[in-house]
This record gives sequence, structure tokens and C-alpha cells, in this order.
Amino acid sequence: MLSKEDLDARASLKFETAGAHLDGGRIDWSDAENFDSLREAMHWAMTAEPPPGKEPYIRTASGRVLDPDMLEQVWVSVQGP
Repeated sequence: MLSKEDLDARASLKFETAGAHLDGGRIDWSDAENFDSLREAMHWAMTAEPPPGKEPYIRTASGRVLDPDMLEQVWVSVQGP
């Protein structure tokens, strides 16, 4: 799904309106929180309390946008046994 390079590269996290099902082109990333790695961004997105009525979106260094459903799948796949 994601390469090791993606997982280890910088990523941006943005919380958007829950249920909006946005694609990456409709998200203003200018005020997103930046992380040194996608792993860090995913950890924050999956363990922090989101703002009320919001859900996380992450943009990888390669430009791929992970929506909330994809984030859940990726998070589970990178967790150890």
C-alpha cells in the first residue's frame, strides 16, 4: 500500500469536517500540522482526540492523500503483532 520511503518521509495532518469525504485537492494544507514522518502523523491522527466534528486527513511526501477510512487501514497494517 505505502512504501517504506513514504512511511519515513515528512507528512502533513489536517482535520476536516467529519463525513465530508474530501479529496486532497479540496483541502487547504497551508495550516496543516507537519510531521517528520508519516508514521508520526498517523500515530498522532489515530491516538489524539480530534476537534469536535472533525476527522483526520494526511498528505504524504509523495502527495498521496489518506482519508479517514484509508488511515484506519494503513494504521492497522503498520502495527506489529
